[in-house]
Amino acid sequence: MVQEARLARARARIPGEDWSQTFLAKRVFTSQSRISEVETGDAPPDTELARKLEAVLELRRDQLVNLVRILEQATYVGYAKPFLRRQQEAVMIHACGHIVPGLLQTADYTRELILTANAGSLEQVDRTIEQRRSRQAVWEREDPPWMSLILAESALYGATEPQLARLVEAHESPNINLRVLPSRAGHIVGTMSILTLPNGTRGAYTEGFNTGSYSEEVAQVLWYQKVYDRLAARALAVEESATAIQKALKRFH
Repeated sequence: MVQEARLARARARIPGEDWSQTFLAKRVFTSQSRISEVETGDAPPDTELARKLEAVLELRRDQLVNLVRILEQATYVGYAKPFLRRQQEAVMIHACGHIVPGLLQTADYTRELILTANAGSLEQVDRTIEQRRSRQAVWEREDPPWMSLILAESALYGATEPQLARLVEAHESPNINLRVLPSRAGHIVGTMSILTLPNGTRGAYTEGFNTGSYSEEVAQVLWYQKVYDRLAARALAVEESATAIQKALKRFH
């Protein structure tokens, strides 16, 4: 719809308006690559961008927004695509959850998680593990992202020995701030990530059982930031968190 509307305006040959993707991007205050993602369907717009596109392309009000809302009812895979793409670009990641996030998971831990909720073939499981592991290449970048992670204490006692050892490594990394939320201090329902991209754009992703939602709408991102901040205020200090991880690891010895 966006592409057709843009090309229709280009065919009108309005003086001073070439209606390229770059021209449209400037009018809705985003990048050419973002418009390309929308037009190819790789990463649909959020409601805020959809509203701007409707106005600039003179589409009927809610014509595009309603499509975005339909997409919000899509499957987990549909939800995850824009988040995973943005995650690879992010310079800063604030995350919290009751399981270890994918960027820090070991293969054995990932396998246990997938087998718990996946009735597919072992080949599919192996493929998923490999895809998840490949995304961890962000830590090998010349400028790896900064991650501030709040992990529920219960996650430590559901983790494998290699996974806990990986968390010990993560704690020692200069790019990762890992803090544990004690069970007595509250509960984390699902998982959440707040991404900051190189251009300053921020997005928030939440995930539950076979569901997820990614948004770059300012109001939603700020709301999730408040949730993160409340959890951070209740979490253990970094060194106390390291002690909690070591304590969980001792049960294997």
